[in-house]
Order: sequence, then structure tokens, then C-alpha cells
Amino acid sequence: MSLSDEREQEKFGPPEDVDMEITEHIAELRKRLMRIVFALVAGLIAVFNFSDKIIYALWNYLFHSRIAMVAFSPTEWIMARLAVSLVVAFAVLYPYIAYELYLFAKPGLYDHERRFLKIFIPFSYVLFLTGAALALFVVLPRLYGIFVRGYLGAMPFLSVKRTLYSTFKVVLAFGLAFQIPVLSAIAARLGLVNAKWLKEKRLIVYLAVFLLATNVTLDFTGFSQLIVLAVVVIMYEISIQVAKLMERERVQDEMTKQ
Repeated sequence: MSLSDEREQEKFGPPEDVDMEITEHIAELRKRLMRIVFALVAGLIAVFNFSDKIIYALWNYLFHSRIAMVAFSPTEWIMARLAVSLVVAFAVLYPYIAYELYLFAKPGLYDHERRFLKIFIPFSYVLFLTGAALALFVVLPRLYGIFVRGYLGAMPFLSVKRTLYSTFKVVLAFGLAFQIPVLSAIAARLGLVNAKWLKEKRLIVYLAVFLLATNVTLDFTGFSQLIVLAVVVIMYEISIQVAKLMERERVQDEMTKQ
């Protein structure tokens, strides 16, 4: 699309934008969410059949020693398998979930905004997997090695459900932290935030992340919380620089269109 076409389009709004009642928007959102839920349920059922093998492999990788998995309730093993199945299904279906949400927002987007999102949505998936892999294959084995394998000579009895829940919380925290630059790029490109606003809010964000990490991560020493906070600080500072770049590009586009 040429610049003149884009200027003409912005006068009349997005090409697929139509007046809809609030109930129609809610119905459309409900349809997209139902598709996502059905896909997650189908994925959960498919993964559940071999979730026990995933748990054994993950357990052996994290601890590298024969630490027994303990179930403290009759349903704990089933709940652990369901949690693993849901996490794996979500990781695999993440692109589809993002695509459904994109289709919901698509009618209200201009062509250049659609092109931008089509580039950054796949990139966000790559960053999510990168953050999750960093937590799972680098941080957690060392963290468990410090606090579990060197247990002052005593043999620990670890709840399989609680251990896996804590593991997934840290993995999710890292995956989401790696989304910060992508979200700031999209928001800055659309004019929703700017680098100055991000700088002013950084201390509030860091404090909120540390308090949240205190509730979702796995140890009382503060070590894992500091690791999560360090990742968030790095990603947030990168996001400020990304926002500056997006602002310059948006200004250049506006000047070119004039």
C-alpha cells in the first residue's frame, strides 16, 4: 500500500471497521475465547496420555539424583499430570492463541498496524520460549542444586505437585519477562506509551515484580526472587530503548505522510 493510500485509509478508519453493538463485540470475543478453550482442552487430553513420562524426565533432569517424588494426597499425582499437560499444551498452542486474539482485534487495525503485529507476534513466541528455556535448563537446575541436593546430609521428601507448580511459576515468570520488549514495542508503535513514561514507571514496576515474585517463586531466601527481578530489569531497560526506536519510526512515518 502506498503512502497516499494509507493517508486516505486513515481518514475513513480501518478497512474492516464496522459499527457494532457492545453485545456483538462481546459475542465475537466469546467465540474466540471458546475456540482457545476448546483447543487447550484438546491439547491437554492429548498430552495427558504421556504426561507421566514428561514428569519423570523433568524430575531426573532437575535433580540429577535419586530423590523420590512424594504425593501427600490421593489426587496429587493426577493434579501434577494435569498441570504438566496444561503447560505443555499452552506452550504448543501459544501461536494459535495469539492468532485468535489478533483476529479479534484485526477489524479495528490499519494495514500498517496489521503488518507490524504479524511480525512481532511470532517474535514474541520466540522470546517466550527463550525465557522459558533459560529458566528450565539454566536457572532452575542450579537453583535446585543449591537448595535441594546439598541438603546438609538429610534426604528431602519433595511434594511432586508443589515442586512442579513452583517450577512452572518460575518458567512462566521468565517467559513473560521476555515479552516486555515486545509489548513495549507494540505499545510505542501504536502511540500508547513512550520511553519517557516507561522510565518514570520503572521503580514502581520493579517493586511490583519483586513483591509478585515473592509470592510465586520457590524459596524464602530471596535468591530466586532476585533472579526474576534481574531478568525483568534487563528486559525492561531493553524495552525503553526499543520504545525510543519505535517512537522515531512512528515520527518518521507521520512526517513522510504529511
